[in-house]
Amino acid sequence: MPLVLFMDMDYFFAACEELRHPELKGKPFVVGSAPVKSKDRGVVETCNYETRALGIHSAMPINQALKLKSDLVYIESDDKYYMDMSERVMKVLKECGFRMEVISIDEAALDLGGMSYDKAEELAKEVKREINSSLGLPCTIGIGPGKVYAKMVCDRAKPNGIGILKGEDLKTFLKDKKVEALLGVGRKTAEKLKEMRIKSIGELAKADPNVLIDNFGSFGKELFLLANGIDESRIEEKYDVLSIGRERTLDQYTNDMDVIARQLEALTKEVMDEVKRQQMWFKGISVKAKYIDMTERIKNRALSNYSDSFEFTYKTALELMKELVRDKQVRKVGVRVYAVESRKGQSTIFGT
Repeated sequence: MPLVLFMDMDYFFAACEELRHPELKGKPFVVGSAPVKSKDRGVVETCNYETRALGIHSAMPINQALKLKSDLVYIESDDKYYMDMSERVMKVLKECGFRMEVISIDEAALDLGGMSYDKAEELAKEVKREINSSLGLPCTIGIGPGKVYAKMVCDRAKPNGIGILKGEDLKTFLKDKKVEALLGVGRKTAEKLKEMRIKSIGELAKADPNVLIDNFGSFGKELFLLANGIDESRIEEKYDVLSIGRERTLDQYTNDMDVIARQLEALTKEVMDEVKRQQMWFKGISVKAKYIDMTERIKNRALSNYSDSFEFTYKTALELMKELVRDKQVRKVGVRVYAVESRKGQSTIFGT
């Protein structure tokens, strides 16, 4: 497995707001999803650590947060500002020169290949210094053998730290952790594993892989491999210098794929209408899911040829979204096509 550097911005939206409102630094405040005048109907998107110490957390209704602190400062979410800051953060990582995957607005991973751990730690320190000095933002970095394990050690190193997990320490690191610590294991999957008397990753590693596959399909194989220290996921480089996308907030949190599929179909149609209007086509398809805890994940697929087909794009988007949802509750979904170019002189096997 390649050595991976996983970067996660600390309390990203709130940290961005502290740059605009330095008087809030060190004081409890939340960034919420609703306009200020109707904040009572919103939820907490993120908050700083001072706020978390009060028992307030992401996805908590604002009404509930105000019961814990009646004079809590509320700031309406500014997606454009956060996206602009995210692009500046990602530029720092991209300039490192390694294969890079943008996982969400505040997470990214670099494929360091066969780099030594010492060199990787030096790189992590340089990245943190650059992001902090040029943007004034804190971040945490995890370094490990594979994307999943690098993220896990990154989570352990929060806030504002550097975590390093060496290959020889991997099985010890995993052994006693709860199965929920593995990427993709949500509440329903964890409950089903517990019914099978599997609570820890160590117990999962000793399970019969055929039984796991019978119960979870291909995800059962993935779980077995991850529990045994094998991460087959790879850094999926995203080309989005030119892209066309649409997003939509659902009426309520859901993991019902029929509901999500209808939204994806409508969003894909809007994207393809814009693609056709601009007489473009593309070589990449991306989907995004925003979960109940306000975290986001992005899944991309690069194409071998250019496409402008609605049917192919929708089918691909649905496949990618199923990987993101599994049994997790989703509130917002998005579809984007990237590596977009004019149709002049190109060849396609997926076109209309």
